[in-house]
Amino acid sequence: MFNFIISPIANLLGMIMNFIFNMVHSIIPTGSLGFSIIFFTIVVRFILLPLMINQQKSMQRMQKVQPQIQKIQDKYKNKKDPEAQQKMSQEMAALYQKNKVNPLGGCLPLLIQMPIIFALFQVLRSPAVHIEQVGSIYTQLAEQVMTIPNYSTILEGFLKGKAIRSFDPNSMDSVVMLLSQFHTFDWTQLLNQLGEIGTTMLTQMEGLIAQLQKMNFFLGINLTDTPGMTFPGILLPIIAGGTTYLSTKFGMTNNTQNKGKDKASESTAAQTQNTMMLMFPFLTAFMTYTLPAGLGLYWITSNVFQIFQQLAINKTLSSKKGKETS
Repeated sequence: MFNFIISPIANLLGMIMNFIFNMVHSIIPTGSLGFSIIFFTIVVRFILLPLMINQQKSMQRMQKVQPQIQKIQDKYKNKKDPEAQQKMSQEMAALYQKNKVNPLGGCLPLLIQMPIIFALFQVLRSPAVHIEQVGSIYTQLAEQVMTIPNYSTILEGFLKGKAIRSFDPNSMDSVVMLLSQFHTFDWTQLLNQLGEIGTTMLTQMEGLIAQLQKMNFFLGINLTDTPGMTFPGILLPIIAGGTTYLSTKFGMTNNTQNKGKDKASESTAAQTQNTMMLMFPFLTAFMTYTLPAGLGLYWITSNVFQIFQQLAINKTLSSKKGKETS
């Protein structure tokens, strides 16, 4: 569903990711996937920056007219007949037009971002598909595995829990896709099962796997593994949840500037904000805990960028507000 939209975006982002990886790997071979994800996230966030600023401005304008919206709603609160509802809609439309407010303005940038976010997940979950150097190593591993007798039976034992719809052991691409989803314990188990293939081939495979680990390990965490409960991987969900809380909190700073002007709207807004501030961090922490650690690193980098971006926007808007009141 919507794959015809997401796939082209994923291919474009994959080209950017491949370029960044090649640049980083030429300077920092060890942990290059981690640094690439950080730089890649920053680049994507800068690309999305105009949309985020427009969304913030739209939300600000909507918040500014919120007391007037509340008055209109209170005016027709006990009038449920079609004529009264039509008049309320007309007054709301006139208010929006007068103040140049689009009630959907805050949602539109978010809707535009959704395909990009899904494409990002697709790129980060399958680095072997989009990063040539990583894909080359997996291809070499697949070639060696496919020369082993009964390799298809062995590989089918690793399909459980992997995001593969249909596995064809005779297809190089299919084997590469499976191997690219291997965690550390999968490689250990595979090598143990292939212990009788011969010392030379086993040594070659161990060397290729070691290359992958050098690329994938970042600050002691294998970015292709799920973080789990062990240290230091468990830090990723905690940091991801914490930075999500801070980014949400700073994003709501400007939405509370009209506090005290309308107690009813203030109470509703406060309840909604408190729910979001509690729900989003736990949701992000859970996703980071269950998905590959590379996605967690993306979330953390994105949240940190969002925090500094929001602080800059808040400062700019406060400065403008000070000039208007002076």
